[in-house]
Amino acid sequence: MIDFLKIWGKSSDTVKRKFLFFILIDKVFSLTTFFSKKTFTVSTSGSSGMKQRLQKKLNSSNKQNKQSKVQRIFSDVSNKYDLMNDIMSFGLHRTWKQELINNIKIKEQDTILDLATGSGDLLELIKKKSNCICVGYDSNVKMMMQAKKKLKGQKIFYVNGMAEKIPFKTNTFDTITLSFGLRNFTNIPKSLLEIKRVLKNKGKFYCLEFSEINNKSFRKIFHFYSKLIPLYGKLILNNQEAYSYLIQSIKEFPNQIQLTKKLLNAGFRKIEVFDILDGIASIHISEL
Repeated sequence: MIDFLKIWGKSSDTVKRKFLFFILIDKVFSLTTFFSKKTFTVSTSGSSGMKQRLQKKLNSSNKQNKQSKVQRIFSDVSNKYDLMNDIMSFGLHRTWKQELINNIKIKEQDTILDLATGSGDLLELIKKKSNCICVGYDSNVKMMMQAKKKLKGQKIFYVNGMAEKIPFKTNTFDTITLSFGLRNFTNIPKSLLEIKRVLKNKGKFYCLEFSEINNKSFRKIFHFYSKLIPLYGKLILNNQEAYSYLIQSIKEFPNQIQLTKKLLNAGFRKIEVFDILDGIASIHISEL
């Protein structure tokens, strides 16, 4: 608490207003909703084939461990996933997702792929905007079941699979959307290549993800707040591990510039980046 007060004293009025805005929304929102790597480092010096084989084996092991961990975590939290998102972000994640969809020009004949569709928040917003063809795609069946419950009666196709191997032909989709899921992919570069492959020429990829806060004082405040999130998980879901993973995945995820470089490496040529709340999250709009 002493450290927090020191940070608060040094913070600008703008940063303080943002933080107090968070708290205000939390109080209002809670009244209506509360009740309802480990990293293996292998020396790459020299040209030892044994070292290269060992590194590949460890990388493969890391990816398999992450894949199984992510599957287990999302299966465990699926039935209260929306509630936890609302509590952790004070409901702001809904505004951010709406902003993402506001940036998309959708025609009724368009075909849209929503990757890591989760409980279907983006699909719901897309369908409100246009009666286009939508495909919800996720590696976790329990999460997709939540989406199907929420969007019962909507004409949406659901497909279970990994982002690293999307089972659609090349040049299939006009638009691909993704919110807060990219950091959970086992192999981000490979997933981006797959996204590029199944997009039509001139198609766009819209990605909303946590990013790096630009203001140092605000960054410290968010760092302090992030330590509370695993406690939310423990108190509400009796699952501290899931939300400890969430915070770790945010810390390890590429910032705005690093993600832009990955998109360029995947073959996207026109990329726009929009920061939300000074970079706590960002929207990357990438075009072929």
